Amino acid sequence: MSIEKVSKYLNSDVGLPYFLVTGDNQYQYAKEKMSEFGLRIVKISDYCQNEDKLPDIDKLLEDIKAAGENKNDLKIAIIGLGEYLALRGNNEIKNILSHLKEQNVGIAKVVLILRSVSAHVQKMQIDPRFDKRRYSIMDNIESNFSITLSTLTTGLDATIGLRALLQRLENGESGNLIVNTSINIENAIIPVNKINNSYEAIKYACPSFYLPRSCGEDRHWTEFLADIKQQLGSFEKIFEHYGIEDDLEANFYNRLTGLEYRNWLYFIALKTKVSTLSNSYLRFVLNNTSRFEDFRGKVLNDIIDLQPNDKRFNKFYLERKKLVSKFPESDIADFVINNRKDISTSIYRLTDNTRTEREEIIAWIAKNGIPSRLSEIYPALSAYLKQYVFNCGELSNLLTDYFEAYKRQKVSNILEESFLIKVDSLAKNRIFNRLPTRNEIIDQLDKFDTCLFWIDALGVEYLAYISDLVHARGLSISIKIARAELPTITSLNRGFFDDWEWGRKEKTDELDNVKHHETGGYNFENNIMPIHLSKELEIIEKIVDKAATELALRHYKQFLILSDHGASRLAVLKRKEEMYETDTKGERSGRCCKLFEPYDLPFAAEENGYLVLADYGRFKGSRAANVEVHGGASLEEVVVPVIELTLKNSHITVELVEKSVTVDFRTGTAITLFSNVLLDKVSVVLNGKRYTAEKVDDNHYKVLLPDVKRAGEYMADVYTGDDLLDKIIFQAQGKSAKINDDFDELF
Repeated sequence: MSIEKVSKYLNSDVGLPYFLVTGDNQYQYAKEKMSEFGLRIVKISDYCQNEDKLPDIDKLLEDIKAAGENKNDLKIAIIGLGEYLALRGNNEIKNILSHLKEQNVGIAKVVLILRSVSAHVQKMQIDPRFDKRRYSIMDNIESNFSITLSTLTTGLDATIGLRALLQRLENGESGNLIVNTSINIENAIIPVNKINNSYEAIKYACPSFYLPRSCGEDRHWTEFLADIKQQLGSFEKIFEHYGIEDDLEANFYNRLTGLEYRNWLYFIALKTKVSTLSNSYLRFVLNNTSRFEDFRGKVLNDIIDLQPNDKRFNKFYLERKKLVSKFPESDIADFVINNRKDISTSIYRLTDNTRTEREEIIAWIAKNGIPSRLSEIYPALSAYLKQYVFNCGELSNLLTDYFEAYKRQKVSNILEESFLIKVDSLAKNRIFNRLPTRNEIIDQLDKFDTCLFWIDALGVEYLAYISDLVHARGLSISIKIARAELPTITSLNRGFFDDWEWGRKEKTDELDNVKHHETGGYNFENNIMPIHLSKELEIIEKIVDKAATELALRHYKQFLILSDHGASRLAVLKRKEEMYETDTKGERSGRCCKLFEPYDLPFAAEENGYLVLADYGRFKGSRAANVEVHGGASLEEVVVPVIELTLKNSHITVELVEKSVTVDFRTGTAITLFSNVLLDKVSVVLNGKRYTAEKVDDNHYKVLLPDVKRAGEYMADVYTGDDLLDKIIFQAQGKSAKINDDFDELF
């Protein structure tokens, strides 16, 4: 119907332009019909003097006016005008359309094919002269085009200049068009978006991309945009290209560390795939992180704001520990400082991943006591503090109690008065003389196919820890307790090493250096906390690992660990001011001196031409110790272990025969153990006390437990020699309960 009206206009005597209002869907049809009607198509873009200049509208109006004077060009159709005016805004639309409404074209016929300005044409109908002979509106006048302004630096495929944009519109294009132009179109009546940087270009190219601009710097977004174009918008192909499409939680530190584009892209991969990650702590941090520069620090520190009673805390703690396991000490040191904000709960956020944290844990315990979850926080320290039940005859209980107290004080950094009284008493009695010498024990050993390993300054305080390490590595252990020669100095206690002639031998001074020398990195005057213990445990674990490897490779049948002497932390901690007078110079921080007479020192032992102190005193004339001392005759200095390690029979199983046992408040109870192989020296350790088993036959062993006189559940360790075979749990019930159970079973 609208096209028919145009035909009538062309055959009428109306000497004014005709307004044909169309939409996107009928635009091409309207152009084609005008051509069929013999109208020459005039493009508004042809009036742009160069690629990014406004069209010369005055020249257009002059050409329209002159159309009636050109007898060879009396019919023209103008396209692109409506779109151009929509870009320029309401004022220009009103001015130009009003002018054209009144423009006399004489005998010429001028049809204006107009998109995007239908509302303005409809308003012109209030002028009665602008009647149905002058305009028509097609059935569908919806026009849907918008502009996105983009700079060349964004890298998007933009139309360059206004002239090219108008040409595209004249060709009937619609939708969103990206253009790079200097023309001001702020007053446009159609939607205009601006892309000023690569991030906005990415948002345009990938509408579903939801990460905020703060996640990266402009250089990151620019490179990412280039990758998006190269990989046709596929994030998966981008990640695959940079090798980060696999398990995103693996090799976390190496992928994250650095400020290169690849490191940043790893962060973006994590952010975009956060819901697929299994590590809930990592998800928690990512959801709270909007800047790549903050990410590493937040992985370390976000747990600080969580309280240990938070239901997420335990899981987050373990997951974070895994994530930060490869972080360097410098990063961890920063976390440790930040974590001191709430000192009462700071211990629960520390791990044993790094030396910095391990030392912080020890320092915290020295000030605040042992936390309830030490076995989770620092398993090695927990194992060190475990009671070791000695098995060396009449001195077993004394040594068990003594070294449990010694370790407690070493870690707490506080001397207990009752313990000092015991030390002074033992200094006079010197019961360690009841122990065999190291050489006496070595002489009785089977030394065939054995590697001797000498750990300088290894005392018996570490036996619980060593036993745990050995058990975890599937080795068999035999421990014998010996005494060193006095004074406890290396020169008098190295004969076992020098005289060894049964195979390979090796020595390490690492432990001794930590305790006594500046090269170990610790000094009591600089830091009075027992943080050196962390390094001690690390050294011992390394040696046990070495032993396990050598035995597993079948290089030796047996790995023998020996020591020249122990060392005393408590003698250093005592800082005894009153130093004993001596006619000779004190040695080893005053723990011994060359023999002089006469002397009246009840705490000193005379041996090998020396006077050796068994209490925590000092002779004058020697500098103070580093963090621990040796040379004296305290139990921790003189009692040394002889440790035999071999491969364990992994097929041994031990079980309880009885489901439950009956206890008597006078006689206690008894349990029976079943083993699938013949065992030697079977014993059970319960509540810090060892009970020897009696062999019944090749598979059964009976253990009397006279101290178990109450009903309840009991857990005990089963040993063959010094080897921990297994843990057992048994139920003990009183006689009355047993009688009632038996009665119930009758019915």
